[in-house]
Formats: sequence, C-alpha cells, structure tokens
Amino acid sequence: MAIKGIGINAHSARLGGSLEVLERDLAYFQRLGFDFVEIPVHGVDAILNGRLNSRHMRRVKETLVRLPLKYTVHCPDLLNLMDAEDFPMHRSVFEASIEFAGEIGAEILVYHSGRIELRDEYLGEVVLTRELLTLPDRAFVKGREQVERETLAELAELAKGLGVTICVENSDPMIEEGALWELTRRIQQKGIDLSYRIAPAGDIAMYNYGGTIDRLVEQVKKVGRDNVAIAFDFGHAYIASRYYGFDFLEAIELAIPLVKHVHLHDDFGKPAGLDRRHMVLMPDGKGDLHLPIGWGEIPYREVFSRLKGYNGILLLEINPRYRDYYGEALQETRRLLAECGIPNTEAAE
Repeated sequence: MAIKGIGINAHSARLGGSLEVLERDLAYFQRLGFDFVEIPVHGVDAILNGRLNSRHMRRVKETLVRLPLKYTVHCPDLLNLMDAEDFPMHRSVFEASIEFAGEIGAEILVYHSGRIELRDEYLGEVVLTRELLTLPDRAFVKGREQVERETLAELAELAKGLGVTICVENSDPMIEEGALWELTRRIQQKGIDLSYRIAPAGDIAMYNYGGTIDRLVEQVKKVGRDNVAIAFDFGHAYIASRYYGFDFLEAIELAIPLVKHVHLHDDFGKPAGLDRRHMVLMPDGKGDLHLPIGWGEIPYREVFSRLKGYNGILLLEINPRYRDYYGEALQETRRLLAECGIPNTEAAE
C-alpha cells in the first residue's frame, strides 16, 4: 500500500460558488496538514450550460494555486450517463468536468455510478388506484448500462490525454429505492399481490448497480480502459452491505484490484429511509452521515488491512458541520495507518 497523501473534501453546499469561502477553507486544510483537497466542480461554478465556464476558470485557478496543495475533482453529484431523457447534456457536463480536472492538474476525477431514476413510480399508496407501479424492465436497465460503458470508454480517451483517471464511485441506496422498498413492505402486509406490477424488493438494486460492489466491478471491467477505475466509498458500501445483503469486507477485497481512489468517512450502516434531513437522521444514526472516522461503526482497522495493494490518496469526505474535528480525523487516519504498519505521509516527511 503506497499512500500518495491524505486529503479532505471541499463541500459544494458550503462553497455555494464563493471563491472567498474556497480560499479560506483551503488555507484551513493546509494548516491542518492535509496534502490534497477534492474540488466539487459544481461547488465552484466551473460549468455553465454543459460547457467549461472559461471566464470563471481563470479566477478558480488563481485561487487554487495560492496554496501548496494538490487536488482531485468530483463531478456534479447528479451527473448520470444512464439518463435517457437528457443524455447529451450529461455527456457534455462530463466532458467539461474532465477538462476542469485537466486545467487544475488533478489526476483523479470522481463520478457517481449511473442509475435509473424511478421518479413517479414511488408516489406512495395512491399508486394502487392507478397503473403507475410499472417499473423499467431489465432490458431497459441493461441497455442504459451499456450506454454508460460505451460513453465512459470514449470519455477515457479525452481524460487520458489530460492525465486524468475517471473513478466510478459506489453508491448507497437511493431514496426511490427506499421508497419502493417501504411501499412494497407496507402493501404486502395488507395481503395485496404485487407480483404483476412491481419488481420484488430484492431486485430493486438493479436500478442502482453501484450499490452492489460486484455489479460495479463488472461494469468497470467491461469499460476496459486503464484510466477508468473505482472510487471506493467505505461509508456508502457499509450502508449498502446491510441494505442489499453482501459482506462489506469481502466486497473491498473484490474491488481492490480496480480501486484507484477512496473516500473515508463513518456511519452506522443504517439506511436513511425516506426522510433525508440530517437533523432527523443524526439522532437515530441513520443514513450517509459522513462522520469523522471513529464516530460510527465502520471497522477501519479491518478496512485498512485489506488495502495492501492500494496505491493512491486517502480522501476524508466529512460533512462540514464537523469541520472542528477535521484535524482529529486526520490524526486518527494516521494512527490507524501506523497500527496497520502502513507508511503515511507524516512519516514520509
């Protein structure tokens, strides 16, 4: 395991497009001792109508070079190459994200794995009076997955020329999956036969392949490009393992040959359900909380012991409401590395 450095995320909602906030946060990250910062391209308003905002890019780059930090990039959260309705725009935004990464010298670009958004199909029990529980079938889903693979292979050529590796990030359960699951459970309890109208609960994962690590590995392998890899998010995987029923640690071992970037944060492995407000989730320990390492239940000693073949950055992706604990999270990461006998950046210095 060769650690290139430890990083922290710049949070898109906190930035809100403000380069003044970005500059203050970068200075804070640098003082704490971080080596890398992950820049959300949507958090700095770098893309406008599917194109790189060239007028604004000069100011963004001027801000980034003022401090001795290195950078990775995160695509817009809702970017989705499996979207059939507005695919040309999604592709354009992806191209612009690659160009942004190239402009700032970032080697890693993170992309959330594609998914089929179910929207109207989970309106609640009212759907029982209509024929709205007809879900996209497997042929449609597989077709969109193929579109994503072909597009990623094409975009990899652009990225390769700019020295960028595209890393597809695994997902936690989407809100529509939770809604369908809950709806199915409630109405099956009433003795209503849904077999002809809705997919079994166990099949809901098909609409979000990135939630199950074996499907993510399969998708990335089929892309077949050296610079298309996996960004393994341990918080997402821990929740998904409970939700979909796979072994968390075995999933890491399965994915690690393809992993070129990681996101570290903590949670309790509890799916969020339908109410995604942090103030509701936090007291019950539910959902993708993005806690500092050690606050939740993810077994990070066991995680690190399975990263022996990993060569890359350890990126702490922590909610900015815990920014006062960023320094502690950095030290905890270094301590765990030392316990596992893994050289870390502090020792290298």
